[in-house]
Amino acid sequence: MFLTLVRRNNDDALYKWACDLLLNLKSKNLNFTAHYLGFGHWTLKDFNINYLDTDLTIVFCFDYTTEKIRKEIVGYVNQNKKTNIVWIGAEKDPFDHPRIKNIFWPGDLLLQNKEYKLFNNIEKNPSNKKHWISASLGIRPHRIYMASLLKGLGLDTHGDLRIKTVSQMGKKSNLVSEELSKGNNNAPDDIKTLKKYVEEKWKLNSEIKNISIEANVGYEKLIQKPWWGSSIFLYSQYMALGVNENNNALNFDGHLRELYKDKTLEIINETSHGYDPTFITEKTLNAIIGLNLVVINGSAGTVQLLEELGWNSCRHIINHDYDNIINPILRCEQAIRLNDRLFYDTEYCNKLWQKNLNILIDNSVWAREQLYKQILEDCEERISSIKISH
Repeated sequence: MFLTLVRRNNDDALYKWACDLLLNLKSKNLNFTAHYLGFGHWTLKDFNINYLDTDLTIVFCFDYTTEKIRKEIVGYVNQNKKTNIVWIGAEKDPFDHPRIKNIFWPGDLLLQNKEYKLFNNIEKNPSNKKHWISASLGIRPHRIYMASLLKGLGLDTHGDLRIKTVSQMGKKSNLVSEELSKGNNNAPDDIKTLKKYVEEKWKLNSEIKNISIEANVGYEKLIQKPWWGSSIFLYSQYMALGVNENNNALNFDGHLRELYKDKTLEIINETSHGYDPTFITEKTLNAIIGLNLVVINGSAGTVQLLEELGWNSCRHIINHDYDNIINPILRCEQAIRLNDRLFYDTEYCNKLWQKNLNILIDNSVWAREQLYKQILEDCEERISSIKISH
């Protein structure tokens, strides 16, 4: 049924849903090819684009894409005037083309719905010292920038700042260089300034004028440590739970439940940032089920998209205006600065958390009990209206 088939563990329910959907389309005598991609950016770099040789190609993609791959696909569609693509993907509107239809399907929010539904509400006893958490396991530039800003503002005295820059797995992570994987007890790849780091690793240029003094200072402080942040969480601990895409629920139950029990506020450091399409993962799901107030360090529009899906972002407490900022540096900066009291005033944040706990519990129920069905029903409705244009 699928020309390209790359499965994920625990995807049985979603795979069956996709197959049933295609069988229904086949019964309507639609001529199409189909691909099922468990890992978008890895699979698509080897994607044989010549497979798009029918009037309609349907792609189910669990993962994010890259700008290079998106340009290649658009280029092929432009060259082949009969090609139409329905992209059922984990990013919001990754393509802007009249013959590519985007349908949002956030696979990481749906993949282990059965396991997450079994969890009881987390037991919380808010700390009167360190009430917030920022956890970053994989190395990404926006996470390094956020950690630098938090450190430079001195906010880590009121929260648990977790940032890992060195892979100690016995095997080098794909996200780090050979030099960094050795553990150089300094900055990522020995980059001494945040400005240079942003230019080289984040590939931003004109935006560097927006780097704050505090973020610069924080970076300089953090690079003095063998491990950045106040706590260490090893990738090996995470991997011990099972195959990478199979352990998100186990990670919540085995690690995050314990980390969250005395926290009321979380900075979610999502996978995508910069100018990338909105991409929401289990990191957001974990924070919502963990009953945390949330500030999101992700692509522009992440908060808005979640609200459209039914999440109550507590805008009466948290200023999410940062979500509309296109400039990646300013978005990072304003996510914290617009909400600084929530980060430095522990008593204030904890009281607001307690006062609004019913909303957070409703959000947790929504994430576990409603989101899965809601998204798939929306996908079915949109796919049923497919029309081939030339």
